[in-house]
Amino acid sequence: MLKQNGGGICDHEVGTGKTLIMCIAAHEMKRLNLAHKPMIIGLKANVAEIAATYQAAYPNARILYASEKDFSTANRVRFFNNIKNNDYDCVIMSHDQFGKIPQSPELQQRILQAELDTVEENLEVLRQQGKNVSRAMLKGLEKRKHNLEAKLEKVEHAIKSRTDDVVDFKQMGIDHIFIDESHQFKNLTFNTRHDRVAGLGNSEGSQKALNMLFAIRTIQERTGKDLGATFLSGTTISNSLTELYLLFKYLRPKELERQDIRCFDAWAAIFAKKTTDFEFNVTNNVVQKERFRYFIKVPELAAFYNEITDYRTAEDVGVDRPAKNEILHHIPPTPEQEDFIQKLMQFAKTGDATLLGRLPLSETEEKAKMLIATDYARKMALDMRMIDPNYEDHPDNKASHCAKMIAEYYQKYDAQKGTQFVFSDLGTYQPGDGWNVYSEIKRKLTEDYGIPPSEVRFIQECKTDKARKAVIDAMNAGTVRVLFGSTSMLGTGVNAQKRCVAIHHLDTPWRPSDLQQRDGRGVRQVMRLPNISPGTTWM
Repeated sequence: MLKQNGGGICDHEVGTGKTLIMCIAAHEMKRLNLAHKPMIIGLKANVAEIAATYQAAYPNARILYASEKDFSTANRVRFFNNIKNNDYDCVIMSHDQFGKIPQSPELQQRILQAELDTVEENLEVLRQQGKNVSRAMLKGLEKRKHNLEAKLEKVEHAIKSRTDDVVDFKQMGIDHIFIDESHQFKNLTFNTRHDRVAGLGNSEGSQKALNMLFAIRTIQERTGKDLGATFLSGTTISNSLTELYLLFKYLRPKELERQDIRCFDAWAAIFAKKTTDFEFNVTNNVVQKERFRYFIKVPELAAFYNEITDYRTAEDVGVDRPAKNEILHHIPPTPEQEDFIQKLMQFAKTGDATLLGRLPLSETEEKAKMLIATDYARKMALDMRMIDPNYEDHPDNKASHCAKMIAEYYQKYDAQKGTQFVFSDLGTYQPGDGWNVYSEIKRKLTEDYGIPPSEVRFIQECKTDKARKAVIDAMNAGTVRVLFGSTSMLGTGVNAQKRCVAIHHLDTPWRPSDLQQRDGRGVRQVMRLPNISPGTTWM
């Protein structure tokens, strides 16, 4: 299922099956001398399971599993030296722990200098165009240049002040890295002159993704080939055209260089087409938008992508997953919501914040007016008390409707102790007396429908891995029947699907991949109890 050249993406979500595939692949690469010391990194919630699976599959293997104690400030240097000085069959740690490993400053310097060179080339092209260039585009590239220069100064200082006892990733001898849930590293820096094009994402990227690039380049420079990394994800491309380019930037740098593709703009010039169309904005006005809407040279792009990708759906590998029964509930707005919608539309047009019951916008807030309007709209759609707790508890709001649905599923599958997930990225649980939609629905479940409070839990209550595991085990046992959480905390790494009968979505996340992750908590391979097939409700 994994490419033998070691650079690829295994694109599927099959619960613990993916964990076993990673372990087998890491062991086979070790056995065939394709990897001397492989490393597996995954979500914090999964690394213990990965380590246990590896040890169960290969009892005699020497593995190093990083605990939280190992990465404490006092023990970190000793742990890094342990990796460097020992020949382990596999090193396993979480994404966050991996981010604490120092990277070679000399390699950082080379990569950042290459990025700076590209920015300076773009600036020179724009300056040659004279008055035809927008000031915003020029200002954006100059800011990017300034930020890269600051990073380079920091790296140069690190080189000068480095001590001999600092062990970086290069010295550890890792020659292959398996990245589970690799989409967590998709926000990698890239350079572009297309400042007015919508939907390209954040070109600055994140330090987390940049650290991953440093590590992969370390391995690739050692081999002199586009090898050394395997990405595993069920959602490799979430919501941006640039994410496809960044996969090549991670995994195929030498091939990009051979094709003289040194930045996103060069890649887009070959494989994408930009158009200008008219769209409706949030105030129902028509505006002009530039977007990359079409791929060109599709056969060549598909062949290029296929070089690094092995794609398998659940059907391809024979995973027996339950059918999903999706139900969309249309809930008419309450009178308070209808009134607020009109105020929100006026605010979007005029910028008069007093319409929303807040102080006039500052100069900075004025530039983010539409973001403020979007934030208010999302909160209003969930519950008016998200905006002001003094609004009344309307009998037709989402909280009431959701509580009723949960209670119906609870009674219908009471004999099987059926469990339910409730997702919302807004109004999440906070301890204390403040109002939140999680606690409000729990109150309705206990007071109006007689469900025991101990059977309704919030994932945010679990402050330790031990507490989190206890709640997941309780869900599988049926002693906890309803579990609330956000996409980030409950949508990945939770194997509590044994008795799942329903997944409720109180809001819609921004990315389609997040919806797949949410539904994956119930629609997945499992030895499921008889007569249970999960439903998904939207409100």
